[in-house]
Amino acid sequence: MHRIKKCFVVIKIIVFLLSPVLLKGQNSPKDDFTLSAQAHVGYIIAHRNDMANLIKGHIYGVELNYIFRTNGCKTWHKYYKYPELGVCFLHLYLANPQQLGNLEALYPYTNIRLNKLSKKTSFNLRLATGLSYISKPFDRITNHQNVAIGSHVNAFVNLRLSASRMISDAWRLDAGVGLSHASNGAYSTPNLGLNMATVNLGIGYVFGNKKCTYIEDTITPHVKKWQPSLIGVFGSKQLETPGGKEYLAYSLQANMLRGLNYKNSLGGGLEIFYNNSTIQRWADDGIYTAKFSNIVQAGAKICYAYNFYNLSLPVEFGVYFYKKQPVNGMIFNRIGFRYKVTKHIIANVTLLTHFAKADYFEWGLGYQF
Repeated sequence: MHRIKKCFVVIKIIVFLLSPVLLKGQNSPKDDFTLSAQAHVGYIIAHRNDMANLIKGHIYGVELNYIFRTNGCKTWHKYYKYPELGVCFLHLYLANPQQLGNLEALYPYTNIRLNKLSKKTSFNLRLATGLSYISKPFDRITNHQNVAIGSHVNAFVNLRLSASRMISDAWRLDAGVGLSHASNGAYSTPNLGLNMATVNLGIGYVFGNKKCTYIEDTITPHVKKWQPSLIGVFGSKQLETPGGKEYLAYSLQANMLRGLNYKNSLGGGLEIFYNNSTIQRWADDGIYTAKFSNIVQAGAKICYAYNFYNLSLPVEFGVYFYKKQPVNGMIFNRIGFRYKVTKHIIANVTLLTHFAKADYFEWGLGYQF
């Protein structure tokens, strides 16, 4: 309770100290933004038995958000009920200063409105990804018990259900519950990752034009059609022994999704994998073979994508139907981002996982027909 009170004191200091600076020159509607500061309390989820010794108590934190409102000046604003776009800086005390230390994260996000447009109250889904810094990662000499994180710098993902209530023309209350994940995609092992659940509460202040005027726009009916694409990706990973060799992995994906509406697409796909670390796994088992047929893997998947203008958030569930190496099981998953650079070219940044364990980040390009 003492830590929570301290967090709220920090929040008030941040808002009021920055207010004079941020108010300067904010008389134009184009300079409208909201500054929101919030306190967090929660816990680390032990998704592996090996992590139980790392959890020493509740985690606490504070965040500062810089938020922009959309008002309908672009057609896609209306599709998503005038979402908010923001940037967040987050600090979390992980309740284990010797083995985990603290976490700092910086990430952009969008607040997707879940209810009808209201001037007072909005219910939102926050989708966010960025970078985080862990102050106490694994070290084979000084911190060998930290099996969760093997690097200082990691990817960071946040999903949050939140509510915002305007209590005056300028001030608002923010509250929510969310899940966060930090890991490096096996670029540096160990890499079980940190999964954190927190509740948050805070205050915000609107600068510039206090009363946002929403521009109504006619939405063109969505044309449902199949959208085939071909995407090639590569990634880098280590095996479980920390500090070991890095291995390259490749995948070629053939996807077929049907746009159900402007926001949602559903479909399936096939893909083929080639992972150089599989050669080492065969060697560790005493069955060294470099035959292509023993290394290559193939799978089929169900694909869903949430489309946000040119940005797509894929969620995929797949099963290997051809796989000789039994490590990681027969089921794979994928989350991440795909962005339409042009009408046909797609940039891909995704994370391949097997259940709750991250395998490696995938970087690549694709073509949508």
